[in-house]
Amino acid sequence: MNWRQYSLTHKELELAVIEHGPLGGQPLLALHGWRDNAASFERLAAELPEYRLIAPDFPGHGRSSRRHCQAAYYIWSYVEDVLALLDQLPLERCVLMGHSMGGAVAILVAALYPERVQSLVLLDAIGPLATTAEAAPLQMRESLDLLKTRKLAYRHHYPDFATATAARASKGVSDAAALALAQRGVAQDEQGFYWQLDPRLNMKNLVSFTEEQSAAFMRKIACPVLQVAAKSFWLQREDWFWRRLGYLQNLETHVLDGNHHQHMEEQAVAVAGLIRSFVAG
Repeated sequence: MNWRQYSLTHKELELAVIEHGPLGGQPLLALHGWRDNAASFERLAAELPEYRLIAPDFPGHGRSSRRHCQAAYYIWSYVEDVLALLDQLPLERCVLMGHSMGGAVAILVAALYPERVQSLVLLDAIGPLATTAEAAPLQMRESLDLLKTRKLAYRHHYPDFATATAARASKGVSDAAALALAQRGVAQDEQGFYWQLDPRLNMKNLVSFTEEQSAAFMRKIACPVLQVAAKSFWLQREDWFWRRLGYLQNLETHVLDGNHHQHMEEQAVAVAGLIRSFVAG
């Protein structure tokens, strides 16, 4: 496969990036999900060889730097990282694609900087998670209490690479998908193998958007939007799923079989076909 990897510096952060496809191809900036990494788009890149698919590791994930010990992983924090990538590559506009958390980031970018986004592809993503205003004080208290006890240097070790990979597969992805993520996300020290993830990624944020704030961002998006969703993932949240999609204007929706990581699984061929048709159209 035609691919390149490099890193860019943004505010003392090293942002690791993988690029697939020809440099002259249509740029497709792909943003991965929570606790995943840039390797989550390898399968799609193979199915979309004509695109210049650019996949960064978000800070705290994969091979990118962790945020400063006094910084946080708010969903809006990643917007600045995406803008820095676009500026340094440089890309005036691109097709912006995001899975899960990456889709939430992509929604914010498209809402705030519409001049940088030609079209938006959401892979099982419906925007930022929301907290009610009434629940915000408890969330802040719980987050502050966790901050006092969290060891930022903590690493959960596994005896070998295969066990670390199996631990990821047990969270709901295929062995092949877990292996792709592990090859980029697992490291080794004298105590064994561990996932290179900032422990703070498991913590509650001090604050989150309310549903009304999320809706306001999503309603500002005017570019064409493709949503490819996994039916099984939304069975218990179907009302919320369709309500969120109702905030978007120029929307094309497809619901496929498969799990939350269908873009890495057997459905990747179908997902790639939908992306190709959408971007071409």
